[in-house]
Amino acid sequence: MSPVPDVDDFSAPFEDWIRDHLTRLTEAAETDIDALAPEELDEALTSRLAGAERLHDTGLGFSYAVPFADGVDEVLTLDLPTSVVTLPDSRVEGLGRYVPTLLELGRANLRRLLDATEVDVERLSAGDQSCILVHGDSPYTASFARFLLDAVARWVPGADATNGVVFAMPHRHAVVLQTCSTAAETRAALDLVPWHAAQLWGEGVGPVSPHTYHWHDRHVTTLTHLTPEGTLALRPTPLLESLVEPRRHVG
Repeated sequence: MSPVPDVDDFSAPFEDWIRDHLTRLTEAAETDIDALAPEELDEALTSRLAGAERLHDTGLGFSYAVPFADGVDEVLTLDLPTSVVTLPDSRVEGLGRYVPTLLELGRANLRRLLDATEVDVERLSAGDQSCILVHGDSPYTASFARFLLDAVARWVPGADATNGVVFAMPHRHAVVLQTCSTAAETRAALDLVPWHAAQLWGEGVGPVSPHTYHWHDRHVTTLTHLTPEGTLALRPTPLLESLVEPRRHVG
């Protein structure tokens, strides 16, 4: 059986004491998995959004992973009392169950976790513009973007998401977002969300993605791309561009 990967660890190579510590954590997690009764496993199974590159860099295979956005995959985890265990192919195959059924169960548990998890919602301002930072202790905070419209309704009651939401998942404990109901909101979304996403990407535990996305009509579009110089450049969608452009009056 392949070991449990630590997709959140961003430091390598490790000093010996760190490697020993991670080895003990991995062994404990594997023991916890093997000891779970079927009903306990069903209760712990939770889908999660993770950086695709980091998943595949483990070398353990995540062929069952479902793309959520460019560079971000949805995978299955076990939400255990002392750890979150990401399940590679070998662990999922060992369950002997239909993968779509497991994913459906994992999503249902994530959705329930969204309703039960307390987060901090704060407004990040720059001049007369602002966007929203949602952060919390739960390692699934960024994964709540899987149900973004439900999450926005919970975090920002009354927000108008008709034109979608510009958002980012810089690390596992944070979501940056702004709805686009007006030209001013859309300008703020395009100005502030990418900047904060890039800053938080390098600061938090468990990086997910430095990119900024637009959720609209159940589709997720990537708004930033990596330039040859290694920086992120913004490329708004036609809808977002139309929202910030002055309207022409005929007559």
